[in-house]
Amino acid sequence: GIQEYVEAVSFHHFIKHRTLISLEEINARLVFTRDEKTEAKVCGRSLWPGACVLTFQVTPTDYLLGVADLTGELMRMCISSVGNGDVDTPFELSNFLRQIHDGFSYIGNVGPYEVSKKLHTLRQSLGKVEDACYTLRVRGSEIPKHMLADVFSNRVAVLEEDD
Repeated sequence: GIQEYVEAVSFHHFIKHRTLISLEEINARLVFTRDEKTEAKVCGRSLWPGACVLTFQVTPTDYLLGVADLTGELMRMCISSVGNGDVDTPFELSNFLRQIHDGFSYIGNVGPYEVSKKLHTLRQSLGKVEDACYTLRVRGSEIPKHMLADVFSNRVAVLEEDD
């Protein structure tokens, strides 16, 4: 569940700011303070006796795995943008995914086992986005925008069959 939380927060942050949220920013959002309005009580007794602040900290491993999951959402965002006639977003996403991929490549086989497993999926997402960019660059001028989505969808379906 924590990795999915990181994925969701990272995706939301990317949509708003076009950057990757840091682990520190995520952890800063996970500090909760108690006041009279938010204090939870059962039978008149406080559920947090004596505590005024609750925190939860995402580990670096969960952060990395959540960011790896984010790449799948970004790939789907790329496909959606092509379908909506937006031909700029795929190139932006390609650059962003390449940066994430390069960062994961530095970790390589030194990091946790789960990271190396997710690196394969990250590479697949990056490949699909780069393929979309190639299609847009090479075929974009000869195919009307409303038909690009169909061409791209067919190419993605073929790529997924190969995986």
